[in-house]
Amino acid sequence: MFDLWGFLLQTLTDSGVAALLLILKALLRDKLPPKWHFAVWGVLGIALLLPAGLGGRYVLFHWQFIVEMLKAWSRDYSATRVLFPIPVITAFPRTTTEWIFAGYVLGVIVSMVKYAVSYIRLRHTLRGAAAPCAETVTHIEILAAVHGVKPCRIIEVPNLPSAFVCGVFRPILALPADRDVDDKVLLHELLHLKYKDTFWSVVICLFRCLHWCNPLLRYCANLAANDLEARCDQRVLERLQGEARRDYGQILLSMANDRFAKTPASTCMNNGGKNIRKRIEAIARFKLYPVGMRLVSVCVILVLICSLFVGAQATKLYDTSPSMRVSVASARSTPCTTPAGALDTYAKAMFAQNGLYWVMCAPQSMQKEIANWLVVKGYPAAIYPGRDVDLPTSLDVESGYFIYNLTPCGKHAYEGILAVRLMEQTDNRGKPYERRLAAVQNLRVEKENTRWVVVPLDDVKTIELSNNSLAWGCSELPGWTYTGTAADFRADVTIQTVHTVDNTKSDPNDLFAMMGFTPFDTTPIPNARFDEIRFCHSSCCTYVGSQAQKANIQRIGLSTAPVYEGEERPDDMLSAASSDFGSSRNDGASAGGCEVSDDLGQQTIELGGGGSNNFDPNKTIEFPIYYAADLYINGELAAKTELYMQEEAAK
Repeated sequence: MFDLWGFLLQTLTDSGVAALLLILKALLRDKLPPKWHFAVWGVLGIALLLPAGLGGRYVLFHWQFIVEMLKAWSRDYSATRVLFPIPVITAFPRTTTEWIFAGYVLGVIVSMVKYAVSYIRLRHTLRGAAAPCAETVTHIEILAAVHGVKPCRIIEVPNLPSAFVCGVFRPILALPADRDVDDKVLLHELLHLKYKDTFWSVVICLFRCLHWCNPLLRYCANLAANDLEARCDQRVLERLQGEARRDYGQILLSMANDRFAKTPASTCMNNGGKNIRKRIEAIARFKLYPVGMRLVSVCVILVLICSLFVGAQATKLYDTSPSMRVSVASARSTPCTTPAGALDTYAKAMFAQNGLYWVMCAPQSMQKEIANWLVVKGYPAAIYPGRDVDLPTSLDVESGYFIYNLTPCGKHAYEGILAVRLMEQTDNRGKPYERRLAAVQNLRVEKENTRWVVVPLDDVKTIELSNNSLAWGCSELPGWTYTGTAADFRADVTIQTVHTVDNTKSDPNDLFAMMGFTPFDTTPIPNARFDEIRFCHSSCCTYVGSQAQKANIQRIGLSTAPVYEGEERPDDMLSAASSDFGSSRNDGASAGGCEVSDDLGQQTIELGGGGSNNFDPNKTIEFPIYYAADLYINGELAAKTELYMQEEAAK
């Protein structure tokens, strides 16, 4: 936690878990044993230790939305980050919220100092205390041995209200020097010693310090401390019989004293009148639970942990809210949690011309500019300056978008090309032009703290397409070229990668879906994953031989197949001996041939291509080491060669 907003997000998340546990404990008050009632606080302990909103997931409720609403009113557009649940001040406070956060941190320090002083005073009280007589020591050691407890150092201190254990690493059993201690009280403290309860006392105090200004969490800390004592009471009662159990309750009634009750690293049987009353009520309900209840208790806790901490990602955007601040807060608190989600949201911001979608995937450096512009404009569809798309015609939404050549460019960063087809242009009589256009833009998608954002690398450009579809390659866009020379020809294979996200609407009640159409869904999917990656390749040959030999060439053919690391050159290459039509397989192999003109010269001869999609789209792309190539001249195999990637990568 670096600021007030991070603390609010953390403490709200933890409060939600605490409220749920309190309700559950009330419902199961007499259904499960005190051991479970203490163990279930471990669920809250996990929530206190895990950063709120980890991985874009929220516990029980979309808590960040509340935080972003408060930030919007205070004109703060900084990133809400909870990297770890411990408060840290990184700079001298200047703003009001920074001073409030500094006050909270000061409260944490004061609370920890207070408990530390309390512990030091207790240790000072115990310093120099004498050991009890040998008879008392022997009696306690026998009692400890009977119940399987390894005894610790024993001392007697005047004016103690009760026996207690102090210390985590070298514990001490302190006894009142002016009166005898009942064996049941000794058993209670020995069981604290056996189960290391002084450690849990320290943990509870630390959590109490971290959330000193949250009354709900402080109440839960006090309740957890009492449940720790109730758990020990249960263990004592399980070892007693008949009247001894009733006597144990009477002993508790006589011990309503708060002295040392909240001192860390200590256990005190007399933890206050109100708490003892609750423990007496638990003793009155005492029963021996069957062994099978242990399994039930564990299962309930595991279900709680899974349901709470798997959480849910925020995917609902309140873009129709009458309040622009609500919409902006909703967009800022709906982060893109995957690279595919960020790119999907960015593309749909272009489709819908919706500024709120930009907020979801824009880097932190642009958030203030976007939010201010949207608030000024006052309507969700506003696009902030510098992001309006000036194109000759509108985007063809139903054709979708395609991400070309997406490759790593550092840790948690990728670069690629967004390509979207444009609607057909028509003349003044409504007749479509023959040319087809597409809008393209170079992008970088990178991880910024816990969210993925998109950074445009240049402006949107318009290119003319040689074919109708962008789905299986585009010769007007760059790629990676593998090249080699054999038999007076230079052979080239250019490959491109195309990542796609499934954006077809699946609503069975949709009229278009019932008619067999699958319209494109323009709603952002911030946690999307790529559903497919297509390797598209095209082949060509260029004559580089002498003028004297070119007249003898009437036909050229090329067969290619990718070879990956650890593989050998394939034996089942497709043949390009005679067919004028290209053929390909899903493993990336292809073959194509054609008749050549008399003017061969330096002419590039296109020989078709193919594609494959049998790769995991969400793993790092593995490129072939080389392409195996068979060159055919006049229907005969003229050469076998290998094509290697040029040093210049796709841009």
